[in-house]
Amino acid sequence: MDTLITGGQAVTEAGVIAADLGIRGGRIAAIAAPGALSSSASEVVDAAGLLVLPGAVDLHTHFTGSHDRPLDEVREGTLGAAIGGITTVVEMPHSAPPATTLEAFRRKQALFASASAVDFALWAGLDGRNLEELPALNAAGAVAFKAFLTSGDPSGAATDEKGLPRLGDADLVRAMDVIRGFDGLIGVHAENHELLTAARLEQQAQGRRDARAHAAAGPELAEIEAVSRLLVFAGRTGVRLHVVHVSSAAAAGLIRAARDGVRVTFETCPHYLILDEDDLARIGADARCGPPLRPRTTVEALWTHVLDGAVDAIASDHCPYRPEQKRVGDASIWEAGMGLTGIETSAPMAFSEGVKRRGLSVVEFARMTATGPAKIAGLYPRKGAIRVGADADLALYDPTAEWQVRGSEFHGLGTWSAFEGMTCTGRVVRTLVRGRTVQHDRRRMAEPGFGRFLTRFDDIEARS
Repeated sequence: MDTLITGGQAVTEAGVIAADLGIRGGRIAAIAAPGALSSSASEVVDAAGLLVLPGAVDLHTHFTGSHDRPLDEVREGTLGAAIGGITTVVEMPHSAPPATTLEAFRRKQALFASASAVDFALWAGLDGRNLEELPALNAAGAVAFKAFLTSGDPSGAATDEKGLPRLGDADLVRAMDVIRGFDGLIGVHAENHELLTAARLEQQAQGRRDARAHAAAGPELAEIEAVSRLLVFAGRTGVRLHVVHVSSAAAAGLIRAARDGVRVTFETCPHYLILDEDDLARIGADARCGPPLRPRTTVEALWTHVLDGAVDAIASDHCPYRPEQKRVGDASIWEAGMGLTGIETSAPMAFSEGVKRRGLSVVEFARMTATGPAKIAGLYPRKGAIRVGADADLALYDPTAEWQVRGSEFHGLGTWSAFEGMTCTGRVVRTLVRGRTVQHDRRRMAEPGFGRFLTRFDDIEARS
């Protein structure tokens, strides 16, 4: 064995077991009773008192979309991902230019390959003009295709050179038909454009600039309607559909009810499970995201879907605006960058709130943070689970450690947090990617560029 993980409680798909893990060639070679494996491994990691979880797979990151320093953010931000127990990131298409063409997609792949601390896969984007590019993007390794049903620009255009425009219904259905042809996945930001635009203009016409006005400008009805429409289109086309960052419990209920006839999955985010509209009013610009934070009653209703196993994935929606891009929103919420930084807190805060506070099983936590997203992206079984033959992607948690969230301590450009000052129970003390420790006690242990590019076509059995 190259590496032996001893003394820990391994969280497998079947349950939590006291087990030693043997790693060879970057993969899990053995799961054995404590003490059953030879201690002659080159490296022995003592995991006594720790939970050994499958490394999280974050389906929804925006490392390159909100600033003008993409290389810095990929290099440092993916170290932050490892510190948060994330071993694979699936990056959205936003960049300059967005990954809607094969050339732009390959440029983004090269950027991540040069700097990422963890393994990575890539989304491609849909802009209504690139239908002919989709098969080539799929062949190049895009694990999914992102569409927006809304835009911050009333015309529906992209709000900047890095973004994507609103996709109209006809273009959306055409894209679904093409993607269905190669059994690809379409992921959609589901909010009704007309409802959002009207609500925002109404708030602005009243002269409102306060944080709660942002909540009023993002009515839950806009999400419910858009999800309803998506489910009809996906059912008719037969495409695999993934609904991103669901904040509405009612929308989650619609997705669940449609599963008998629609191939649909959905994710939510820790901020929709922990923070609420009152927190938005208290925190201000650092809590502006889309969809907006919902009332506490909606948060609690969304938890019912989590606790009964209906949520497929928990994702960060990491959007690392620089602090000054948020501070301009202190005077007017409309000027604040739209999104939250969350790569270091996503899994630990979900663990703290779900496992420690609400009694979520740690097996379910692993399913939603690792196994589920790996399956959605087509990366399972080599990613997302502790099983023989899988990549040795592991997050070692001290389940009792308490720490306070301090955005100033984050890695990457987004050194702020909507969870600022909150206490988190559960800390990732070591993270391994393909058997290599990439962070230990928040210290970098692998060079930038260690991360590998992943596609849904990779064959785990063929890899050496």
